Amino acid sequence: MTGHSEILPAQPLEITSDLPAEATDAPQARRAEAPQFPPLAYLYGEPQATANLRTQADDFIVDEELSFTPTGHGEHLLLLVEKIGQNTQYVAKQIAAAAGLKARLVSYAGLKDRHAVTRQWFCLPVPIKQELHYQDWNIEGVRILQTVRHQRRLKLGSIKQNHFQLKLRNVSDQAELEAKLQQIQQGVPNYYGEQRFGHFGGNLQLAARLFAGESIPDRQLRGLALSASRSMLFNQQVSARVREQLFLTLLPGAVVQLDGSGSVFSVPELTDEISQRLQEQDLHPTAILPGIGKVLETGAALDWQLQQLAPYQHWVQALCDLNVNTERRSCRLVPKALSYQWQDDTLALQFALPTGCFATSVLRELVKYQDLGREQVMLEC
Repeated sequence: MTGHSEILPAQPLEITSDLPAEATDAPQARRAEAPQFPPLAYLYGEPQATANLRTQADDFIVDEELSFTPTGHGEHLLLLVEKIGQNTQYVAKQIAAAAGLKARLVSYAGLKDRHAVTRQWFCLPVPIKQELHYQDWNIEGVRILQTVRHQRRLKLGSIKQNHFQLKLRNVSDQAELEAKLQQIQQGVPNYYGEQRFGHFGGNLQLAARLFAGESIPDRQLRGLALSASRSMLFNQQVSARVREQLFLTLLPGAVVQLDGSGSVFSVPELTDEISQRLQEQDLHPTAILPGIGKVLETGAALDWQLQQLAPYQHWVQALCDLNVNTERRSCRLVPKALSYQWQDDTLALQFALPTGCFATSVLRELVKYQDLGREQVMLEC
């Protein structure tokens, strides 16, 4: 078996649409609405128990763990920041302003939810002999917990995992949650969470406008549109695996990912060894985020992939036309170090997830939750 840590540029993924000719030949203006995406399937059945999430700010706590140990010296200063009610990009701009720097000079390893208490690292250049008087800063919703020097700038994605501490209040059926808690330890669909798609799917509508030929000069909005479209196409592939009872079934020519790394390789046929490694959570099935790039699937696995993406041919082709590179993502998400405690009808839940994965994707398999924090923000908008 040979690992592929890199997906090389190649020809756009060719997909034959199953839409009627009059639909595929329609002017772009007719495609300015996002496709109708089917609801995402549940691996263990839709939960019936209900609960409240984010009744108060500290019901959702996220701690970021970097993928490296800071050296303690160098001309870059890392700040461990606790933020409440603020998004990562806003905090980065406020730090830059307080330090008298251009916003582009402040970096971070990942975006964190606004509607939570999050502790994450920011980085800015500070000459060795210069003092940074961060104690005098007054940034709303922000506390600096720790500083440490490092030799290099903090890069996006430099996260080993995120640690979550969540509280689900007013749980209606503790027995059902106890059973679900045992199931989710075997893994859940690695769906992108609803926050990726914006309020009422606004980022998907933005993608539809972009793919219909509308110009979106704002780079951040354009990035949100592209990210949302690819994330939804990925979700649909994973959901199809669940619906067709193929969640942990590999078709000949499938591509798997080694747990805890980005290394992937093709599986020409399913062997006892591969089956065992899947059950042991050492390997996970994968799906693609469409774009231009090397197609690693072959045979039956490639045929199945093409079939799932065929209804969204226009979006796939648009991503190729915009030179977006193909990426690959595990279909299974396994919460690590999961533990929980009950206090009356409140469940306190702790687990860790790899970078880029969503705690809400774990919760949706566990309980039918009402996210009070997000609902409050939407009422204020």
